[in-house]
Amino acid sequence: MLKTSLYHKIFHYYKNLIQSNQLKNGQKMPTEQEVCDIFNTSRITVRHAYELLVNHGLIVKVQGKGTYVSEKKTDMKLNFLQGFSAEMSSMGKKPSTILLGVQLAYSSKPICDFLNISEGGMVYTIERIRCADGVKMAYEKVHLPFHIVSDIDKYDLTGSLYQILEQNYHIDPAWAKQTLEATLANQSQAAFLDVKVNSPLLVIKRLSYDQNNHPYEYTESLYRGDKYTFSVTMNK
Repeated sequence: MLKTSLYHKIFHYYKNLIQSNQLKNGQKMPTEQEVCDIFNTSRITVRHAYELLVNHGLIVKVQGKGTYVSEKKTDMKLNFLQGFSAEMSSMGKKPSTILLGVQLAYSSKPICDFLNISEGGMVYTIERIRCADGVKMAYEKVHLPFHIVSDIDKYDLTGSLYQILEQNYHIDPAWAKQTLEATLANQSQAAFLDVKVNSPLLVIKRLSYDQNNHPYEYTESLYRGDKYTFSVTMNK
């Protein structure tokens, strides 16, 4: 008969170690046999404790490799309009950016419509990979009207774009429209974000407005589904 109290004891023991960060993200867990020896119990009791840890999202089993502490997801708040760098810094993470390219070209009608400029207007397109603590978190493609930021390519775009816009162009983000949907990574997206093809991604499209109620930035982003949760506070 299964010793219910003992497998719960094992579950809470490792749960506390993980939540107190004594067992860290990605760290390998003891084998079932090692836990059997520690608690002087049967393999089935340990297996049930580990299953409970898996069900609570605290550990993951990797076929052929063992069991590991789950990576904690970043909780992005949808209530506030702020850039990636500020978001990560507020969570105690170190933001960094891989600049993939900057292009100035005549833009498509949908992008021009978003940015309220004439069809075929000149638009900067900036492609970047956003990282936190050295881990790739998101791919983003930012569209900015040329007439607003005519020489933005002279600045270091591996830092905070919002900071560049505020300090050099006096553009202060006031509000934004944003949509979020799920997708699966294709081959190029998987390569960009160091994930497997068909891994879950979150697509975020955001149109940002300045303090004068003018649209100044349209961004299409892909966030890793294994790294993010999104939360929003709602009032009646």
